[in-house]
Formats: sequence, structure tokens, C-alpha cells
Amino acid sequence: MIKAITLTILSSIILFISGCSQPQRNGSDQRTKSYAYRTPQPQKQTQYPPQVTQQQDNTAVTSQSLPPQTKLPLNSPAPARNQMVGIIKGTLGTPYKWGGNSPQDGFDCSGLMSYIHKNAGLKIPRTTALQRDNSRTIDYNQLQPGDMLFFKINRKTNHVGMYIGDRKFIHAPSSGKTVTVASMDSSYWYKRFVKFGTYIQ
Repeated sequence: MIKAITLTILSSIILFISGCSQPQRNGSDQRTKSYAYRTPQPQKQTQYPPQVTQQQDNTAVTSQSLPPQTKLPLNSPAPARNQMVGIIKGTLGTPYKWGGNSPQDGFDCSGLMSYIHKNAGLKIPRTTALQRDNSRTIDYNQLQPGDMLFFKINRKTNHVGMYIGDRKFIHAPSSGKTVTVASMDSSYWYKRFVKFGTYIQ
């Protein structure tokens, strides 16, 4: 008799537990699946070896300096490179103008690159994004005067300048400014760097 009662109780408990583990089918089940939204990860930016330099605000970009033996060598530039560097240095001081393509009208950053390449006999795309995407990507140890540095300022704004040696580049910065020399080691540009590119073979 006791065994029968015990079996009956156990059977009831098993049925109860089984019923609790099944989802309700009467539409009153409020449980919903949770999907975590994953923000697309931005394309990882390339970095070039840092070098400690004192900025105007007296703040070093990084505590790790580029060893002297790995400092970028200034390879003997091809005639096209010499020509391009000479031309772009001649534009220093030209006012920035959005859509500008000449020293007379002014330059924006990609217009300056188009002008320099055109005068060296090379045709390149007009916009910064296309100049970046269509240029041949090169490593830091391949960088030579006449090559380009590409930056991403924000989601909608790209920027480009031309390397002239000694970790410096020339570019047309922004409205109200003029074509000028900037340092690769500036904390502002270092953080926004995307890639080195070139149209010179």
C-alpha cells in the first residue's frame, strides 16, 4: 500500500515538472528571443611606426620612438617624384578652396593631388575616396617622396596629403587655411591615418 502511494506521488511530481518545462501554447507565453545588435566594425586603420616628437603643445605622441636603424631611408626619388615634390612645394601658401584645382583658384586636398599628378604626366581620380581606393597601397618602409598619405577625419570626410620626406607631408588643410607642411607625428594626423598610397610605378 505504501509503495503504491509512493509511486502515485512520484508520478504526479514527474508529470508536474514535465508540464512546467514545456512552453505554453495558449498564446499567453510572454517570452521572446533576444537578439544583440552588433554594430559593424570599422575597417581597421593602418599604423606607421611612431617617432617621439615635441609638438607645439609639448606633448609627445608616444613613449616608443622609432629606432634610428629603422628610420625610413630617403631612397633616390625617380624624376617624376622629384618633379612632383618640386611642384607641390611651389604651391605652399595657396589658399584652400573647396573644389579648387589650380594655384589661381585655390586647392582642396584632392584637387591639390590631382594638380600635382597631372603636371607630372599622371592622371588620377578627382575625389579623395577614389584616390585612396584606386592607389596602390604601400608599406611604411616603401614610402618615398611623391607618395600619398590618406586620413579619415570622420564618417563623411576623407583627407590626403603628399609625402615630401623626413616624416612630413604637404596638404591643403581646410577652409580659411593655406597649403602647408604637416608632420606625420602630429597626434591629430597619427590617429586618423588610414594608408599610404601611390600612383608612381
